Amino acid sequence: MGRAKTKSHILMVVLLLIWTVDTYLVSAAEESLHQIFLLCFKTICSLPVLVGFMALTEGLRLPKRKDLPLLACSSFLGNILYFYLEYTAFKYLPVSLVMVLLGIMPVVSYLVECVRTRRAPLPVVLLAALLSVLGLALVVWDSPETGRGTAIGCGCGLLCVVVWIVYGYVVRRLDRAYSTAAITLYESVIASVLMLPMALCHMPAVLSTQNLWVSIVLMGLVATGFGYLIEVRGLIELGTTVSGIYVNFLPVFTAVAGYLFFGQPMTLLQLAGSALVILCGLFVILRVPEAAETA
Repeated sequence: MGRAKTKSHILMVVLLLIWTVDTYLVSAAEESLHQIFLLCFKTICSLPVLVGFMALTEGLRLPKRKDLPLLACSSFLGNILYFYLEYTAFKYLPVSLVMVLLGIMPVVSYLVECVRTRRAPLPVVLLAALLSVLGLALVVWDSPETGRGTAIGCGCGLLCVVVWIVYGYVVRRLDRAYSTAAITLYESVIASVLMLPMALCHMPAVLSTQNLWVSIVLMGLVATGFGYLIEVRGLIELGTTVSGIYVNFLPVFTAVAGYLFFGQPMTLLQLAGSALVILCGLFVILRVPEAAETA
């Protein structure tokens, strides 16, 4: 493994810890703030970090006009749609269960790669896919809440998987012309501009507590600013499949954090389903490393 990829793996582990804290802070903030307002405010808070990083590493420069459509598509997918769907899922399901839904990402990514390259998937991976679906079914079936809300939460969680995979392919096309810092900054600026009008429409009439706003600013600077840099680097250096393994670990971290700090215990069936999803995702990464290189 090269030095660049080793560094990317270490950074993804750091991002995993940041994401764990961020998901619970977002879930708490959504009780008083709309998803779009929260997402826009976090993205705007990240801009000083991204501008400073790019200025120090390579100097500020504007993107090429011909690349603006692709940058806008990438920004919409990775900076707006993905997180909007994730934040919406948080409204209807416990954070740990949403992360379990996202844990199916490596399996889906590998199957999509097989379709794209027109090669047959390995039978053992197909079995892993079926077990992942079974695991998701156990988690959802034994959810303490059932009905329309659960369906919306599960739908948004699974759509996140689709958006993430498409975003991975789009952003890797940009890697041919721009650095990680440039891609991240351009995406964040475009996302801020796109979301600002709608965010202003959902501005809260009454300001929340000072602690909440401090938390949101920190989420923007750390989770969104440095987090975007690490995320894009991981997608470029490691591919969508390997990057997905870190999302695959999130259910473990969020479940432990939820149990210890937020009073969100999981049932035995949900634990069994979560274990199936996580283990199947790990199996895909370890069994088919060549897929990770081409994803």
